[in-house]
Amino acid sequence: MRDFGLHRLAAAIGLRRDGLRDDRGQGSIEYVGITILVVAIVVLLLNTNMGAEIANTFTEKINSVLGGGGG
Repeated sequence: MRDFGLHRLAAAIGLRRDGLRDDRGQGSIEYVGITILVVAIVVLLLNTNMGAEIANTFTEKINSVLGGGGG
C-alpha cells in the first residue's frame, strides 16, 4: 500500500515537471504582450514632453563626453 502512494506521488510530480517544460504556444503570446507594452511606452513618450526631455538629456551628455558644445 505504501509503495502505491509513493508511486502515485512520483508520477504526479513527473507529470507536473513535464507540464512545466511544455512551452508550446506561449512564445507568440509573450511576444504580443511585449510588443503591446513597447508600443504603449512609445505612444506615451510621444504624447508627452518627456520624450523630448530624454532626447535632449542624451544629446547633452553625449556632447559633454565628446567635447562638443551645447550645454
